Amino acid sequence: MVKELFETLLEEAGKILNIPELHPDRNHSCLVRLPNGLNIQIEMDPYQQGVILGCDLGGLPTGKYRENAFREALKINGQKAPHHGVLAYSNKSDHMILYELLPIKDLTGEKIADEITPFAEKALLWKEALAHGEIPVLSNIRTSGGMFGLRP
Repeated sequence: MVKELFETLLEEAGKILNIPELHPDRNHSCLVRLPNGLNIQIEMDPYQQGVILGCDLGGLPTGKYRENAFREALKINGQKAPHHGVLAYSNKSDHMILYELLPIKDLTGEKIADEITPFAEKALLWKEALAHGEIPVLSNIRTSGGMFGLRP
């Protein structure tokens, strides 16, 4: 049943995104290659509680740049929802990644398609910045205002 549900969700999302024949491969995942060069992996999470969107953003050299990138990623991850992806680091690939878990409850192909655009925008922003040795700083990052709106 889970396989059928995943296939149905991909088919619905593919129709909305005008991607013909969007379906899982033999590993029960689906790679979507976007015209802007991004590759977004879509798969069912191992516990079958949701669908995962994932994107490899590239490597980070060790040193101060990596520390600053992690710091900024943590700030962005700490923002209020919607996140359109969580920034993370993969020790296995030594790369920064962006992923999003879409809960399976009430999930539709339309909801997947609706999330792919802002997810891809965030992924592209980070991928391009990291490729140029930069760190995206979003103007809407806000730290906790603290008591009376004072900031440290």
